[in-house]
Amino acid sequence: MDPSLDAPGRLSELSGLPGEPGARRWERVLEPKGRIAFELDRGETLRIVDLDGQQVADFICFNRHNLVEKISHSTTVMVKGNIHLTTGDYIRSVDAYPMLKITQDTVGRHDILAGSCCPGLNRLRYGDKAAHQPNCRENLAAVMEPYGVRLSEIPYTFNIFMNVPVSPAGDIEVIAPISKPGDFIDLRAEMDLVVAISNCPQERNICNGFKATRLGLVVYDTEAA
Repeated sequence: MDPSLDAPGRLSELSGLPGEPGARRWERVLEPKGRIAFELDRGETLRIVDLDGQQVADFICFNRHNLVEKISHSTTVMVKGNIHLTTGDYIRSVDAYPMLKITQDTVGRHDILAGSCCPGLNRLRYGDKAAHQPNCRENLAAVMEPYGVRLSEIPYTFNIFMNVPVSPAGDIEVIAPISKPGDFIDLRAEMDLVVAISNCPQERNICNGFKATRLGLVVYDTEAA
């Protein structure tokens, strides 16, 4: 973890959270446009809190003991039979093993289709000068580099709090998140994981309400299922 992303003076904003599932192991405030990778043991629960509202967390994870096994949006959707993930659903690996279970979710609207902002999409949408503005794909590659994971090996993301409705015709559109300050999602690890999060830095479209803000992260000691 990058210690520069820890904001201990502001951790009071993570006090008194509702429905905490166990004793806290650690907590962080991830600043706007921040990034982080850390290890999560099987049975531990990660809570991601939208501290200011309408902030997307681009999320990926890997089997800690076999980094080739990683989050798969397509396998997750195929097993569930639906693109909307919420309480009780599993996030699955490329081999269809459950990696995480959503145990609490106060929002109920997240995205598993749209991927991450990246140099190519920024260039296509906003011109050459925007290609290497801060973006989630490079954020995730930077924090996974110490684990030996290259940019080309970064999987598609589970975009927590991102709002991407699908029309009956199959059209998708990024609209403003519905998450409010204090909303959260709890993810219980079903295997030992390496988790990486990019606090989405995109400010050129409405995915974060045109403004990058903060996320709260709390890891709890909870029991494996």
